[in-house]
Amino acid sequence: MTAPPLVLQWGRERYMLKYNEDDLRETTLGQFKEVCREVTGVPSNGMKLIFSGATMKDNASPLAYYSIYPGATVKLIGRKEGAERDTAATEEEREENALIHRFDDIANEATDILSSRMQAYMEDAQLYVDQFLSGAMDGSHDSALNEIKAAERKKLDDAYLSISETLMQALLKIDGVECSPEAEKARQRRRQVVKLLQSWMDQMDHKRESIKQAEITISM
Repeated sequence: MTAPPLVLQWGRERYMLKYNEDDLRETTLGQFKEVCREVTGVPSNGMKLIFSGATMKDNASPLAYYSIYPGATVKLIGRKEGAERDTAATEEEREENALIHRFDDIANEATDILSSRMQAYMEDAQLYVDQFLSGAMDGSHDSALNEIKAAERKKLDDAYLSISETLMQALLKIDGVECSPEAEKARQRRRQVVKLLQSWMDQMDHKRESIKQAEITISM
């Protein structure tokens, strides 16, 4: 399963950054500040990063040291270079920022709803394969076992359909947001969110197909 994005919150702005658990163990706070500087324009030596109410200070420590996890939200406090000259945003810029916020809200909502449910589905699917389709129960064909197997299979099917429906609803929400051709940043953010949701759908489909193939193999 693709790790949910790390969310960087800067005022009303929200940026989705790709960091899995290995990245969090290897990336120092100092390196992360440079990434924050690149996406926000806030000087790294003038920013404050806060997670779970505490300010992170040791630039040499990895992000995992601060108990940050994939999908967590890190708050940034700081002023962009030349902010005094940028206060008068145009109407087009305000509209584009609103679109970006909308796409981020859809992605964050889907992440909040689906992250744990997808992980549970993947684990339950693997357990189903290991218990019922690995051949470990060859010769055990009593009705009680078959009923348990059928119940677990239905549980997986119901979970798959529920998660898929939620993903489709999120994609439809994105499709319903209009972006002008000139709003390139918003269009790029939409592509990023769509790619993330579709990758989750692909993982679900792949796991479901692996179950079907295992069932075919064990029935031969």
